[in-house]
Amino acid sequence: MANSAEMHTGNTADYLNLGTLVLRPATHHPDNTGAPITVIVSGIGRSGTSMTAAVLGALGIPMGKTRSAVTEDEEFLHSLLYFDYQRMAKLIEVRNQENARWGFKFASLQNHLLPPQMSYFRNPHLIVVMRDPVAISTRAGLSDPDIKSDAEAFANVVAQSADMANFLTKAACPTLLLSYEKFISFPDHAIDVIAAFCGLECNAVRRAQALHAVAPNNPAYIALFHNQYKGHLDGVRDGKVLGWCRADGTAKPVTVELEAGDNVVATALANLHRGDLEAAGVGDGWHAFEIDISNMPITDEDVLRVRVAQTEIFLDGSNLPLGTLRRR
Repeated sequence: MANSAEMHTGNTADYLNLGTLVLRPATHHPDNTGAPITVIVSGIGRSGTSMTAAVLGALGIPMGKTRSAVTEDEEFLHSLLYFDYQRMAKLIEVRNQENARWGFKFASLQNHLLPPQMSYFRNPHLIVVMRDPVAISTRAGLSDPDIKSDAEAFANVVAQSADMANFLTKAACPTLLLSYEKFISFPDHAIDVIAAFCGLECNAVRRAQALHAVAPNNPAYIALFHNQYKGHLDGVRDGKVLGWCRADGTAKPVTVELEAGDNVVATALANLHRGDLEAAGVGDGWHAFEIDISNMPITDEDVLRVRVAQTEIFLDGSNLPLGTLRRR
């Protein structure tokens, strides 16, 4: 029988639904609270995974190279999105060497890993956030221009939820389910359950930081998914990074920044003309950019990203090694 986090002693308050469910409990020896674990946060997209990952970070679990409101590890994001399990194995090895306890967040994990592949991780602990499917569908419809109708959005969420449930029944590792709505209503309880599940100490400072991370309708998150910019890093040819970027509602060119590794190495104005952009209806076509990197000390292993200058809005096609971008 699944283990609910609520305890029933006969008092009415003990029957309060606090929205936490342990499918498979973790075992933490009292004298070994620092035992190595890998905490993996998942759930259907827009279900509260970013908030949960931020709470874990506040509780002392390194969540990787997260640089924006989505609290998403860019290196694991790339390896899982492109099913690059060889790169993922190397990342796991590095993270295991760096930290006894670490984690990452990846929404819709069930679409990119099979349950037996959870064994790739050292002592994996899976935390899955569940949210009202109507709320997720509404958020998806507001954020994703490719969704054609509310019915399509809702059907997609229901199908993904069924896939996630199937994944959870087969993933043989400690698993904690959290209700997003109850997380918001009872944050102290959710933080306590997460800390206990991961074998973490939750002192006053960490609790305050974790409570601060419980931020529904985070303005930075909403701005990220409702930004007015569109663009793409197309590839690297003849020593030049090529792509395009456009701001909705204005013909004014956008300034972009190129990052290699963790450093901004160049800026450019997206004001060059490309016939394919004009034919595709991307403004008048004057939104392309080229960045010469032929004389820069960048290796094929360095990950390149292009973002709107002075923002955390990265163009699609970013987060790939130079060697991969050369082959596009």
